[in-house]
Amino acid sequence: MGVKLPHLKKALPVLAVGAFMIMLVAKPDYFLDSASRGLLLFASSVLPTVFPFFFCSTLLTAMGAASSLSRMGAKPVRAMFNAPPSGAYVLALSLLGGYPVGAATVADLYAKGIVNETDAKRIASFTSTSGPIFVLGTVGSAIFGDPAVGALILAAHYAAAVTTGLVFRGRKKSADISPVFLAGCDTDSALSNSISSSTLAMLAVGGYVVVGNMLIDALSLSGLNALITRIPDANAAHTLNALLAGAVEMTRGTILSSEIPFSPLAVACACAVVSFGGLSVMLQSYTFLSRCKMSFTALAARKCVQCTAAFIYAFIFSLIFFTNL
Repeated sequence: MGVKLPHLKKALPVLAVGAFMIMLVAKPDYFLDSASRGLLLFASSVLPTVFPFFFCSTLLTAMGAASSLSRMGAKPVRAMFNAPPSGAYVLALSLLGGYPVGAATVADLYAKGIVNETDAKRIASFTSTSGPIFVLGTVGSAIFGDPAVGALILAAHYAAAVTTGLVFRGRKKSADISPVFLAGCDTDSALSNSISSSTLAMLAVGGYVVVGNMLIDALSLSGLNALITRIPDANAAHTLNALLAGAVEMTRGTILSSEIPFSPLAVACACAVVSFGGLSVMLQSYTFLSRCKMSFTALAARKCVQCTAAFIYAFIFSLIFFTNL
């Protein structure tokens, strides 16, 4: 008698975690070094760039300053995404701050009663983006050695976010309750609450960065990467390795993408990895979006659509503009 599918779904995560724990016990020094590198990555790159945006977005929401941005973008987000005006506010913060500022802001608006569950999920569909600092600076200049590549990836990445918002816009009209923003609390209280909530949020983000780095190293230890490198076609081998790493952690995936021999494929793969965000970014976002009753499956579906659209856009853009890169 076969194992029933529901039981199998519950058993697989348990088995995966159990296998990971066995690897931790078998190779303690290896994973201690891995965790240290993940912590260093968080402290040197993620914390300095993300925390200021976390703090500012929380403070702005607490002080009721989101109203003006929401009114300015009310018509575009309504027409394109069937979303309430506050979607424009979240989108602006996501475009500036990157992962997972958009998800954190959506959760904050939901907690304050500014958006309902349906609209929170709708807004989350088009406000899950990486920041321009990472894409232009890290991916374009540092990894690919060309800022123009970063600009192309950023354009395709944003276009994919818009496409995802269109796909998940839904038919039911938005509740349109977001213009009724809180009047704002006193500055001292807003400042104190923003600091504490942002600090706690960053601790969760840091934990996922460390675990994500350890999971990638666990994959390397399993020998799967070595097996992939035996594939005769260099483009296929490098692409599989990049996508595998990018499915877990975004930065490592983009580095491996840059090693793909066929340049348009390398750029498209890097854009897909950035748009998917990896398991690490998805879990960071889910930490906040689960408060809006969004399931991890729903979040993964949105990120898969965004990832696929990003790959297509970046590949086409590369074929058109690559002679200028």
